[in-house]
Amino acid sequence: MNDLLRDRVADYLRAHHTMTIATTAPGGNEPHAAAVFYAVDHDLRLVFLSKPTSIHGTHIGVAAPVAVTVTEDCEDWEMIQGVQVWGEAELLSGVAKAGAFAVYVKRFPFVRDLMVHHAMAALIRDIGVYRVTPRRVAFTDNTTGVFGREMLEPVTE
Repeated sequence: MNDLLRDRVADYLRAHHTMTIATTAPGGNEPHAAAVFYAVDHDLRLVFLSKPTSIHGTHIGVAAPVAVTVTEDCEDWEMIQGVQVWGEAELLSGVAKAGAFAVYVKRFPFVRDLMVHHAMAALIRDIGVYRVTPRRVAFTDNTTGVFGREMLEPVTE
């Protein structure tokens, strides 16, 4: 594995806050994309919160393959940078849920602040904590040249 590329991907993911996650309904005939806040853990797994009843939440169910992009808006193609992830999303429970939630709250402390409000605390208590475990990651950096894309595979050893 290319440690330098892994570090660049980790730095990029930590410098951004929003990812677009693409899911499909069971049977694959209803694609859906949603933008969500995320946090990244030390294994480059992406953690996000969502209602299990959302479209992407129902597509994921307990676990499902997903694709993710993290990028910024650019007007000049030579400035495009971003990360693409292919992996599996899973709805967490128990100790895994608590650990992932802690990673998320560390990145977004406002979630902890919301929990002091009774109505919001109930919403947060019922929210799904999801984790995307990457199988493959691509890092695009057109600032390095035309179609500057590198693959990180496998993501972890």
